[in-house]
Amino acid sequence: MGLINVDPAYYRNLFWGFGHTAQQINLAAMVSIWYALAQITVGAVPVNEKLSRFAFILYLLAINLGSAHHLLVDPGYSFAWKTFNTSYIMYLAVLGSLIHAFSIPAAVEVAQRRKGFTNGLFGWLRKAPWKEPGFSALVVSMMIFGWIGGVTGVTIGTEQINMTAHNTMRLPGHFHATVVAGTTLAFMGITYYLIPLIFRKPVKFKRVASWQPYMFGGGMLIVSIFMIAAGLMGAPRRSWQINLAEFPGATGLMFAIVALGATIAVIGGLMFLLVVLASVFTGKQEDANRLTLVMKQENPLVEDALPNVGKEAVGKYAPSGTLVIVFVFLMFFVVYYFSNWWLLGRAWIIR
Repeated sequence: MGLINVDPAYYRNLFWGFGHTAQQINLAAMVSIWYALAQITVGAVPVNEKLSRFAFILYLLAINLGSAHHLLVDPGYSFAWKTFNTSYIMYLAVLGSLIHAFSIPAAVEVAQRRKGFTNGLFGWLRKAPWKEPGFSALVVSMMIFGWIGGVTGVTIGTEQINMTAHNTMRLPGHFHATVVAGTTLAFMGITYYLIPLIFRKPVKFKRVASWQPYMFGGGMLIVSIFMIAAGLMGAPRRSWQINLAEFPGATGLMFAIVALGATIAVIGGLMFLLVVLASVFTGKQEDANRLTLVMKQENPLVEDALPNVGKEAVGKYAPSGTLVIVFVFLMFFVVYYFSNWWLLGRAWIIR
C-alpha cells in the first residue's frame, strides 16, 4: 500500500524464514504424534531415545535454512550461499527425518516381536492392528509424508532442480503429501484417543473411525501423485489462467483424477467430523482413568512403557524387517532424485 518503506529482499527473507519456522513446528508436532501413536497402539518404545532426540536437534539447527530455495532468484545472495543452504544444510535436516523414519517403524517391529509375532521378516506387520484408527493413521501418514512428500521435497528443494519445478504443480503435490495428508492425518489419529481423555466420552461410530484414515489418506495420495504428474508435464501454479503455459493435453486427465482423489479425501474428512462431533456432543460421560484403544478394550501402554525396554528388546528382537523397508525406501529415493537430474539435463540438449 506504500504506507511504509520496506526493503523487498529483507521482507522476503523474513517472510520465508518465519514461514518455514511455523511449518517446522507442525513437522515436529507431527513426528511427536507418530511416536505417541506407536506407543498407544502397540506399546512401541523408541529403540534409542538419545538418537531420536538428536534428530529433533537437527530440525532445530538445520531445517529452517532450507527456506533459501524461495530466494534462489533474488539478488543480494551469493551463489555459494544459495547452494550451501539448499544442499548441505538441508541434508542435515533430512538426516533427522531419516532417523525418525527408521526409529518409529523399528520400535513398532520390536514391540510386535515381543508379543510373539516373529514369523519371517514381516509377520509382525501382518499381525499389526490395522483396524485400529490410530495405527492406520500412523502408517498412512508416515508413508505419504515420507515416500511422496519427503522425497519430492528434498528433490525440488535442490538448487538447480528447484529453478524448473518451483512454479509448477509439483509444489502443490508436495504440499498435499506433507501438510494436508501427513500432518493432518497424524492429528486426526491422535484425536481418537484424546476425546475419551479430554471430554470423557467414548468414541462413537467405531467402524467409521476404523476406515476413516484409509479414505482420507487414499484420497490425498491420489491428489498428490497426480498433481506431481501434471507438474512434471509443465502445468503451472500461481497463474490466474493455466492455459498461459504450454503443456500436453494429458494434464487434463491428471486434473480429473486429482478431482476424484479430492472427492474421496473430502468423504474421509466428513467421516472424521461425524465421529468427532457425535463422540463429543452425544452420550454420557465416563471415567477417564485409563487410555484404551478404539477397537479393543485394552491398554498396551501399561506393560510395554517401561524404562529402557526399547534397548533391551532390540538386543533380542532385531528390527530386520524395518531395515529392509528402509533400504527399499532409500533405493526409491535415489532413483527419483537422480531421474530429476536426468530430466533437467533433457531440458537443454546440447548436440
